Amino acid sequence: MTLLEIERKFSWKPANFRTLMSNRGCPRFMSAPIVQSKSFRDIYYDSNNKLSSNGLWVRKRLHYGPYASTSTTNAGVWEAKQAMPGSSFTHSTYEETQDTNRILQMISKYIPRCLGREDHFGLKELCQFETFRRSFLADHKFTVVLDETDFGHSTGEVELLAEDAERAHADIDAFLNRYEWFFDCSKPKGKLTAYFEKYPPSK
Repeated sequence: MTLLEIERKFSWKPANFRTLMSNRGCPRFMSAPIVQSKSFRDIYYDSNNKLSSNGLWVRKRLHYGPYASTSTTNAGVWEAKQAMPGSSFTHSTYEETQDTNRILQMISKYIPRCLGREDHFGLKELCQFETFRRSFLADHKFTVVLDETDFGHSTGEVELLAEDAERAHADIDAFLNRYEWFFDCSKPKGKLTAYFEKYPPSK
């Protein structure tokens, strides 16, 4: 079976990060988080919302140095995420790929005769923004991602790679409930939603 990326989104407050790092929350994680950091710029593409309305997100990710936000970027890596049946905003199941041939197949499902990657698959730029990301492995199993954008939004995800989406979602829910002193799952808001609330698209 294909490994799927299972995610649940949450909100978090940067002011609580010190408590997280010192592992002084109640209850504590099994071990103190070992955090990795990086910065990148995402450029999202679409065509009259034909992709996003079908749960497909296509972007080019340009990586920076480990902590710098003004370093010279590389040429970027194309990525696509296709929401699977039954997926929701808070409990997400995706097929995710960086294979440009597979990305072309995904796009062609909704936009026949789309162009190649050299022509941005014939898509138009939707938006772009920079993210400073911290991530760590919690309780030897769960990847925790903490993002802060250059337009002032903080959000996070807990991720698992699994074949059984239903079981993985149940495991993530139990994990988040255990450490609810840090993870706020009441009203998570994704980066794209927050971006367009701040910068509404021109009509």
